[in-house]
Amino acid sequence: MNAGIAAGLLVDTNLLVLYAVGRVNRFRIETFKRTRQYTIADYDLLIDVLKEFQPLYTVAHVMAEVSNLTDLPGPERLEARRVVKETILLLEEVGIPSSQAADDPLYNKLGLSDAAICVAARRRGCSVFTDDLDLYRFLSYDKIPVLNFTYIRARGLEV
Repeated sequence: MNAGIAAGLLVDTNLLVLYAVGRVNRFRIETFKRTRQYTIADYDLLIDVLKEFQPLYTVAHVMAEVSNLTDLPGPERLEARRVVKETILLLEEVGIPSSQAADDPLYNKLGLSDAAICVAARRRGCSVFTDDLDLYRFLSYDKIPVLNFTYIRARGLEV
């Protein structure tokens, strides 16, 4: 593992949406509106990276977004709700009140969820795993250990 990466990993929204859709139906990844930028190989890579970290963290703001963004059509929607619920039980949720997140300087630049991620990462001393370039840049600037999925995908699994 890279020496600059902290113990534990807080996973950002887009990657958790990929995780959930892949768990529901890996063949929907490339056609579902929220995950079509990813491939089945990306899903497999995500799973491999997640296996390297314990604990895995989240914040309620992210899980609310994930729940809203996994709006698969038909019967897959119910399965997605089940998968999101299971995922919530697998992750350690860091309680960040919205008022605290909104007080973080990142709030004005990237919004409430990303600010909550930043506050939680500082509080737990964990790394953040994201595919959001703006969030990656701000966290890097703030000296918070951060992994960028696109970079990992480009160089292979070298966490």
